[in-house]
Amino acid sequence: MVADIHLGNVSKTFPAKAGKVEALGGIELDVARHEFVSVLGPSGCGKSTLLRIVAGLIPPSGGEVLVHGQPVDGPSSKVGIVFQSPVLLPWRTVLQNIELQVEVRKLDRAAFRDKAHKLISLVGLEGFADSYPYQLSGGMQQRVSLCRALIHDPSLLLMDEPFGALDALTREQMGLELQRVWLETKKTVLFITHSIAEAVFLSDRIVVMSARPGRIQEIVTVDIPRPRTLDAMKDPRFHQAVDRARKLMNAAGLPE
Repeated sequence: MVADIHLGNVSKTFPAKAGKVEALGGIELDVARHEFVSVLGPSGCGKSTLLRIVAGLIPPSGGEVLVHGQPVDGPSSKVGIVFQSPVLLPWRTVLQNIELQVEVRKLDRAAFRDKAHKLISLVGLEGFADSYPYQLSGGMQQRVSLCRALIHDPSLLLMDEPFGALDALTREQMGLELQRVWLETKKTVLFITHSIAEAVFLSDRIVVMSARPGRIQEIVTVDIPRPRTLDAMKDPRFHQAVDRARKLMNAAGLPE
């Protein structure tokens, strides 16, 4: 297996008034190239901390972190990140918000203009390039955020509960859209969520975390053919994976 992400005995502690808070302990994980892996767990189990370590935004307290076989010592151009909030600049259009990633990386805006328009079309926002964030729904704003993360063509996409603030119907639609984009772009995806159903629908494998300090309880494999439609939720294999993930969380006293 060619690992785009390798985590070897990774731990993270944060300073606190009463000493130290252990957020993560002994994380061992490999994510293969083009794989879609979700990290599932309750609030406070270290999911977002794990993602930020992989992104190079914060260092681990111990262990080894490799992306594409290289030690992580800071943010990389090979990584794109989508957070729960779209974080769009209200005074910039859709196109200009996407191009912000290009500007920050000091790349040639003109060279990426065609790609930006192709991404806008890919996520179903054709005709909205000159719209402002206030003119977009929450789901549309998150699609812009996805375009911004993909514009510099990273091979690894990190997503931190990107649909957590959306209503249930929009969240389902965004799941379908993300799957379509992932199948077309062939990115490696590490996806953080607290939704069991969302993790099972989207993922090849699901990393189920324990309560803090976050440790991997088990990795659940989802053996459902792609592309998946919402009818996949009726598949017995879908229910088996959901039941297994739920049992792991409930065993630790962690309801969905």
